[in-house]
Amino acid sequence: MEIIEVRFADLRRAAEQVPAFVEDRLGCKAEYGLRTGVEEDMCVVGLETEELLLEFSEQFRVDVSKFDFTGLISPEGFEGNPLHLIVFLLFLSVYAVAWTTKLLIGLVYLPFNSKAAISLIKEPIGNPFASTPKPRHEILTIGDLVASAAAGHFVKRERVRFVLV
Repeated sequence: MEIIEVRFADLRRAAEQVPAFVEDRLGCKAEYGLRTGVEEDMCVVGLETEELLLEFSEQFRVDVSKFDFTGLISPEGFEGNPLHLIVFLLFLSVYAVAWTTKLLIGLVYLPFNSKAAISLIKEPIGNPFASTPKPRHEILTIGDLVASAAAGHFVKRERVRFVLV
């Protein structure tokens, strides 16, 4: 655990200014705490997060050059591999055909046994597009930004201990 010596006034100033900076940059006004996840709770992803961190580092003079943000910033959409888009469209067409077939069979069966037909129509196919977030080891929080502003370099809040001087 890294020990950082800081004046109380500097820590307090960071705790007041950083959330205001984030709210201003993201254009949202709400009450956030130190455990608020930048991407998870504030709906910022990928390039927006990277831009926010670069502006943050300039505004608060925080050195982020030696910190690896892999695992803290989510990738965006299909930008890395066009094959992902092709696979998505293929699954979308298969899903549409399966849903349409189920609906048509249910409608044909409706006059003979309405209860069973409605049950068939309501039965979910399953959603192959349900997003299961990749497990990340860490979440970028407002508290991390406050701690980094006080430390002068990027740190994870739970890995540092502040000593007031």
